[in-house]
Amino acid sequence: MTGAAGSSGYLDVWTTTGLTVGLVAAAVCVVAGLRGRSPDRWSLGAAAVLEAVLLLVVGSFLVRSLRGESPVGPAWELWAYLVTVLLLPVLAVVWAREEPSRWSTFVLALAGFVAAVMTARAGQVWYGVGLS
Repeated sequence: MTGAAGSSGYLDVWTTTGLTVGLVAAAVCVVAGLRGRSPDRWSLGAAAVLEAVLLLVVGSFLVRSLRGESPVGPAWELWAYLVTVLLLPVLAVVWAREEPSRWSTFVLALAGFVAAVMTARAGQVWYGVGLS
């Protein structure tokens, strides 16, 4: 079963924003890592912007839920994705501050990529895309 709008129907403004910012943050951190840089204000700033956007995305799902809307998919799955995605950039920044090597910059990049994927999956759960 797919959502009424088809396989791309889950790409609302919030999902698209979370997906885009996650991928841009990942790209910034990959470039910094490939240049051999330890986490700096650009990579840590990208993670901070990503976290701010993720707070807005999660807030949008919370507002929708409080207005009486509910996900097509399982609510527990949606909220598991949303809580986890909020923790990713924070934990990656903690890692990067504790071990400031170029590899920590790649950890920040991975957090950005995973956050993008998890934001997209949360949108799919909300709209029922990919549910059988």
